[in-house]
Amino acid sequence: MQTNRLRLLLTSTLISLLASALTAQAATLISEPPASVSPCSALMTELECGKFKAVLTRLQPGPQRDQYLAEHDLTQRERAAACSCNRPDPNETVSPSRGQALLTF
Repeated sequence: MQTNRLRLLLTSTLISLLASALTAQAATLISEPPASVSPCSALMTELECGKFKAVLTRLQPGPQRDQYLAEHDLTQRERAAACSCNRPDPNETVSPSRGQALLTF
């Protein structure tokens, strides 16, 4: 009799823990969509992102769309260069003369 109660208690505890873990995982997936969902980069404002999506939706594949994407890519590269976003992490830079990593503290 006591064994059945213990088994029931353990089973209900396990089910409760599993349910809470799944709920937490589902909440994370809902609140943080994958980066691949948005075609916008971190270098764009929300307004620019909305306009970019609207133009991409409107333009059909062809020369106009290709030109728009080329201009957009150039703008993003200029922004990345201006903010130094594309520079390597100094902690991962290797000193060519000594073959050692440069460390910053």
